[in-house]
Amino acid sequence: MKMKIFFKKDNSELGEVISLSDILKCVVESIVYTLFIILIFYFLPYTKKTFLELNLHPLAIMVAFMALRYGTYLGFINALIATLGYIYAYLDSGNDMVLFLLKFQHYKFFLMFLFIAMLLGRFQSNYKTREEELKREKNKSEELLEIEKRKNKEVIDVNISLKNQIIGSKGSIVAFQSMRKILYGLKSEEDVYKKILSCLGQIVDYENGSIFIKKDDNLLQIEKKGNGKLKENIEIKSDEAERFMEVLHKKVPLEFPIDLDGEKPIFVAPLFYGNNIRGFIEVSRLSYSTSKSYNFEIFKVISDEINYNLQRIYNRNHRPYNKNYNSRDMDKKKHSQNQGSHKQENKKTKER
Repeated sequence: MKMKIFFKKDNSELGEVISLSDILKCVVESIVYTLFIILIFYFLPYTKKTFLELNLHPLAIMVAFMALRYGTYLGFINALIATLGYIYAYLDSGNDMVLFLLKFQHYKFFLMFLFIAMLLGRFQSNYKTREEELKREKNKSEELLEIEKRKNKEVIDVNISLKNQIIGSKGSIVAFQSMRKILYGLKSEEDVYKKILSCLGQIVDYENGSIFIKKDDNLLQIEKKGNGKLKENIEIKSDEAERFMEVLHKKVPLEFPIDLDGEKPIFVAPLFYGNNIRGFIEVSRLSYSTSKSYNFEIFKVISDEINYNLQRIYNRNHRPYNKNYNSRDMDKKKHSQNQGSHKQENKKTKER
């Protein structure tokens, strides 16, 4: 149990905290010290006659000591107990209480005790207040230091992360060039589908992903990596296909909020074959050590490269006019050769 007593000085607020245990200790110590002083300085014969008129009174010394120890307000309690001890000695000496109140030489000690308690108690209170202020400033400085340490650690972590990203980006460039060569060497649409997830895994650090092909009103899973929770056959009108349908409508790769259950993808990109969307690439779970936004940017670049090669295969497999054009050229060439041989034979005949 604590109570705060506040007082003002020079328009600055000071505080002195007094606990119940301090009050009890102060009262007990004051009574004990007062009784000890009366026993030593009053009941002994060589000081009894001069006890009431001592200039440097032992009770005053006791009040000063207690005021320095407990502060102003508990010092007043000590001064009151010391005054009661002095009055006891005064009455025990056969003096009249009325004279005590009338003669300054007697009640001056009461005023002296109060003055000492106020003066030295204020000094102790100011010291305690300053000590508390220094402790608060110290705690505040320690908190600021901890904040700065955390910020410094965060900056160091960011620097390390940036260094790792730079190192990783160098490896990603090599992996990306290798992936481009692999995709460019593929001859069919099915071969591209089989290589997508392995090529994607060289650059994007993901755990679960798959390839879906759009067939009628269903999405069929044809390739898979990890133990994702997406169904192998998803109806287009179902809730599981909601994010796929959004990509189908916008026709661009999209990033979605992370699904903690892993039942919905977080990255989805369309797979074009000609002008039609034939399927989707999806990633439903990333590695915890990677950045979501950073991986999505890489995911978009890789999906563009995959669609480029699918379009290349589509253009190569749909060139009937070019083939006819080549056959016609061959026919024209043969026809001109035959005409040339006929002209040479007619010329020889005329010369004969």
